[in-house]
Amino acid sequence: MQMKRHVTTSLFSVLIAATMLVPLSACGSRVEQEEQQQTTQAGSVNKQNTSTNQNQPPAEGTNSNQSDANEEQEPPKPEVKKEQISLYYTDDEMLDLHEQKAEIEYSDGKQKLEAAFAAMKKDDDKGEPSLWKHAELRSVKQEGTAITLDLHLPDDARLGAPGEMLALEAIEKTYFQFQDVTSIDLLVDGESVDSLMGHMDLDHPITKQ
Repeated sequence: MQMKRHVTTSLFSVLIAATMLVPLSACGSRVEQEEQQQTTQAGSVNKQNTSTNQNQPPAEGTNSNQSDANEEQEPPKPEVKKEQISLYYTDDEMLDLHEQKAEIEYSDGKQKLEAAFAAMKKDDDKGEPSLWKHAELRSVKQEGTAITLDLHLPDDARLGAPGEMLALEAIEKTYFQFQDVTSIDLLVDGESVDSLMGHMDLDHPITKQ
């Protein structure tokens, strides 16, 4: 009788232990599932963050060095050339021309023609007067080897017959020393006139002999 009671008690204990193990096992499985879900969600968040960071534009200042470098790269300045040319002056009696040397600076062909006229307007170092001192150059144009000078001649720039003849000779000698000039067309205030100062006939154009 005691033995049967002992067996019954043992079976009852085993059943109780088994009953307790089932909830524990279920709890353990539920904990593992929750941990797996959390791990999966964390991985998805990390992937989303990585994708977002890749698609975002670079932060301000990322290309600052490149921008500064572009700003510092200024276009190259044109090369300034220097050339010694001959200029022509006369004395007070206006009998003939005297050649003098002068240096001009320019960056292109147009500036070269303008610089030559500006140099021609100055009196020479010895005090001999320029025949073109009071004349004004309104514009200059070159097409091939032909140049056109549009002049303005105020009253004090207009000379007598000897002065006009020497002035024309001086401007011809000045520009025809350039190999790329073979003809000169002189205009007065944009007009093609018969005479520059009213004494000498003016050819249109004047050609290099």
